[in-house]
Amino acid sequence: MNSVLQKFSISSPKKYYSEEAYKTYSDFLSASLLNNRLELLKFLSDKEEAINISYKLLENINNKPIHECEVKSTDAVFIDEYINYNYLQLLDGALLIYIQLAAYIQLIDDGKQANILDLYNCVEKLSTGKFSYLKSIYEHNVRNGIGHGKIVYWESKAEYFDKKDNKSTLYYYDFIRKFDLLLDIVNGFTLAYINFWNKELRTLNLDLPRQILFEEIKLHSTSPAWEVVSVINQQVLEKRQLAINIHSWCSSQAELRDEAVKTAIHAARLAVNKFDIIYLHITHNDFPGYVKFDVERLNIIDYANARREDYASTVTDSLEWFFNGFSETMPASMDSNAFDTSKKNNAKTDIEESIGVFTYKDISQHVNVHNDFILIKDARYTYSGVDSDKKQVCSEIKLALPSLLAHARKKSKELTARTNHRQLPIKYLCISIYEQDKRARTLRSNGIKPNLICTIQYNVTNTTGNIKLMDSRVENFKDVFFNWNHYWRNAEEYERVFPA
Repeated sequence: MNSVLQKFSISSPKKYYSEEAYKTYSDFLSASLLNNRLELLKFLSDKEEAINISYKLLENINNKPIHECEVKSTDAVFIDEYINYNYLQLLDGALLIYIQLAAYIQLIDDGKQANILDLYNCVEKLSTGKFSYLKSIYEHNVRNGIGHGKIVYWESKAEYFDKKDNKSTLYYYDFIRKFDLLLDIVNGFTLAYINFWNKELRTLNLDLPRQILFEEIKLHSTSPAWEVVSVINQQVLEKRQLAINIHSWCSSQAELRDEAVKTAIHAARLAVNKFDIIYLHITHNDFPGYVKFDVERLNIIDYANARREDYASTVTDSLEWFFNGFSETMPASMDSNAFDTSKKNNAKTDIEESIGVFTYKDISQHVNVHNDFILIKDARYTYSGVDSDKKQVCSEIKLALPSLLAHARKKSKELTARTNHRQLPIKYLCISIYEQDKRARTLRSNGIKPNLICTIQYNVTNTTGNIKLMDSRVENFKDVFFNWNHYWRNAEEYERVFPA
């Protein structure tokens, strides 16, 4: 856990963690392991997901650019935008699980029932002992005013009212100080827990909260040419899979392979007994690829004397280019409506356009493996006409075919230019026509549900076959392959064949 722990020494605001909070919580955990071992381990095991959420919320707040900036004492906007909600998140999402544990153990020691462990009662229970500093950062009316009451802003202060009109007033500068101190306390508790797990719990088969494991993988494996974007756990059939999403700027086959192996090795060491497969989803120049490693095989390799073929034997599945066919400019995968984790605002980049009685929604495409032509995977349109007769709707689609093909090609070229890829000939083009206008992502997951009218496929690749929809009526029209959806306007039949 070196990478995660190091951030508490060098990164703002983690490095400002409360030493008092760290020491008192460390002492509490050690004493509880000695005197209340069963209760402590059961609580931590039962509340693993709550600790996960606490760490994730805390990291989100730690990563906000609000911790070093100078704030005017009259800046109500800063309080409204950045302090109120994050204060609530810190209390209810990040702090609560730690003080619930402390209050639970203290109630057991006092011979009392531990039935009510809400935020208010936990703070009250702990505020008279070694955790008395919690009293200074918890404002009950402020918390309730933000959560389900109301706030009135003045020039340099705000009034917080709960549902019963109980009121607390805080000057903005004072609230920022409380927020900073609360954050430092939660960071101190978190550091105490990570160190305690590292020294004690890891040998007791208690899992490290996966968000901390994910953070360790991200911090340890990211390099200038290799960025770990996200880590998530998945269940794939009977296999537990740790999926790691990566952006690559590697300049050679060897560099990409070495970075992938290093990431997999480190992840496998952390994932032993928790996951079966390490799945790396690697995006290079917007071209997606993947490689899967067997955790058990990776962990029996002698890394000091390992050869390339030793690592190859741990790979259970991959795209061919992981070992062969790599080029610095890999073929691109392009999507006009993709969610980009590197962008703050993921607004829809395409504007819906009308082509007669059809409305354009979005387009996705990719370049073939030899990087010499484009395949338009799907260009989606909705029918906005008023004709209710199915035969007439089909006729309108056929009549509009040249316009739809031309428009899809135009949108393809725009998308290619927007992703800075060179223009290539289009040799495969699939258009999907839907009857009802819905969110683009809803249309993408529609399949052959009754909203789909048809798909239209133009194909001159000689390598890619046309896709036939289940139960569809196939028609060749002007060198184009039509799939007329059997379940269009046939919801009863669809529900009979595909019961929910």
